[in-house]
Amino acid sequence: MKTQLHIVTRPLEASKVELLEAIRLEPDLEVRVVDLTASVQDYRELVEAIFTADSVVTW
Repeated sequence: MKTQLHIVTRPLEASKVELLEAIRLEPDLEVRVVDLTASVQDYRELVEAIFTADSVVTW
């Protein structure tokens, strides 16, 4: 199964949330979302997630 990392850098508009939810329905794709707008971040975990994902998308 392929993994896709989505890095959120600002609050998502409703249409982008809908798109992300549709992507999550893909049967052969594991989707992980890291929200950088949250107040506490574990950047070590983020770097690890970037290097282990098959693809990375930033929003």
